[in-house]
Amino acid sequence: MTKMFHNSQYHIMPTRNIELNLMQAAAVLSNKKLKIPNINIEAARGTGKSTVLGWFIKEAVKQMPRSTGIIVGETFVQIKSRTLPSTKEGMEMFGLYESIDYVVGRCGRELGFEMPFQAPDSWANVIHFRNGTIAVMVSLDNPNSGRGLNAYWVIGDEAALLTYERLYNNVIATNRAKKVIFSKASMLHAQVFVSSVAMTKKGEWFTEREKLSKENPVKYCFIKANAYVNAHNLKSGWIDDMKKEALSVTLFNAEILNIRPKGVQDGFYAQLKEHHYYQFKYNIDLLGGVAEDYKPSCKYDSDLVRGIPLQMNLDFGGNINCMTVSQFLKSINTVNFIKEFFRKHPNILDDVVQDFIDYYEPHKASCNEVHIYRDKSGNKKEANSKTTLAEDVINKLRAAGWKVIDKTPNTNNPGHLAKYKLINYILAENDARLPLVRINADNCPNLIISMENAPLKGDDAFEKDKSSERSKVTLQEHATHFSDTLDYNLFWQFWHLIDYRFQSSFPVTNLQLST
Repeated sequence: MTKMFHNSQYHIMPTRNIELNLMQAAAVLSNKKLKIPNINIEAARGTGKSTVLGWFIKEAVKQMPRSTGIIVGETFVQIKSRTLPSTKEGMEMFGLYESIDYVVGRCGRELGFEMPFQAPDSWANVIHFRNGTIAVMVSLDNPNSGRGLNAYWVIGDEAALLTYERLYNNVIATNRAKKVIFSKASMLHAQVFVSSVAMTKKGEWFTEREKLSKENPVKYCFIKANAYVNAHNLKSGWIDDMKKEALSVTLFNAEILNIRPKGVQDGFYAQLKEHHYYQFKYNIDLLGGVAEDYKPSCKYDSDLVRGIPLQMNLDFGGNINCMTVSQFLKSINTVNFIKEFFRKHPNILDDVVQDFIDYYEPHKASCNEVHIYRDKSGNKKEANSKTTLAEDVINKLRAAGWKVIDKTPNTNNPGHLAKYKLINYILAENDARLPLVRINADNCPNLIISMENAPLKGDDAFEKDKSSERSKVTLQEHATHFSDTLDYNLFWQFWHLIDYRFQSSFPVTNLQLST
């Protein structure tokens, strides 16, 4: 029987049966019957993850009135655009309706809501339930978000996107509040994380929790499920359609069949490590509360340094045009890759350049200079065109008010051996003359996937295997296109800084074509 919070009283509503699939039932029973507090669900798309999260939130609210819980996301934008909508959907499945049973971004006292044991200083990022329970939406991109809370329960969606160090410090360590009246509540100190499979090393902490469930099954549960577990609730033939339409076997296996990607061991970027990534930093003050509208713009990006030129790194293609945006911060000798854009056929190069123009319009007030690094295919002309692809980009940027400098030499692309040595030498960070490289893990996810999965070619120990760019089954934003944008940027900026012995292996006058 479903109960709803209404006018400070429980009102009996007509009985509504909610059918759970095997994944959902296993998760519910693990906590409700077996009292396991740490529930981890690795499940494909279409399995009903939002529904099961709705049950856990409903149970926490019901079992522990006036308690404080945490709903965690990697970034505030993720919370606003993905986590909050799916959370609302899941709660509605179990009879919790916005503006009746809870309010978002404000205190519900004026509606007769009970108050929590510990009321927050600000309600902007809080879900307030009628019985006094609150769920604080914590974003890990704010280093202080979550600190100071005394929580009774934790919910995390898209767990493979969460940075564990920040999750531990800002969320897990706060899950410590305790009251005798809740001693028998199965949701007391519960930690429920759901996610599709981790596509990069960032999510390995979540994958590793499967080992915890085997070592300590009393405290940890790890449930895996593919889309077939919920096939009876999906459109007829949906899974087969997804298989036929998939551009990537790897992505279909991960997103639909819940098969973890193998990745590449000792690939082209042998020195690429986790410390090369950093998490997004938003200007929290400008973003407002979780209930306010958000339009993507660089004005929210606190990792963008005002007054410094932008670097546009381009890889041209007929099926996909890829762009990364970076800044070289000379004062700290660091290149930050801060954003990525791509457009696929039938969209064209003009579209991805327009995406850049729209997103970075606010930056022009402090610096309107753009440096372009690209491959030699930018020297080509489209049919019936009097200008090259690179000239088309430059003309469009200038028309939008940008000062453009093409930093790419009029020569072939860098050779395999030269590129391999220089880039891995930079990533190794053993030479103070060369810059540090840092990649925004939240705004450049496909760049990271492209680099982490770029193999070496056959017996040639130094050539990047670019066969993924010709593959009919590899998602092209996961192919080596994006990694090439980083190559062009680093090579054309820093090849000349290496000493004579290293330089002699790739003199700029003897560059070999790398396709």
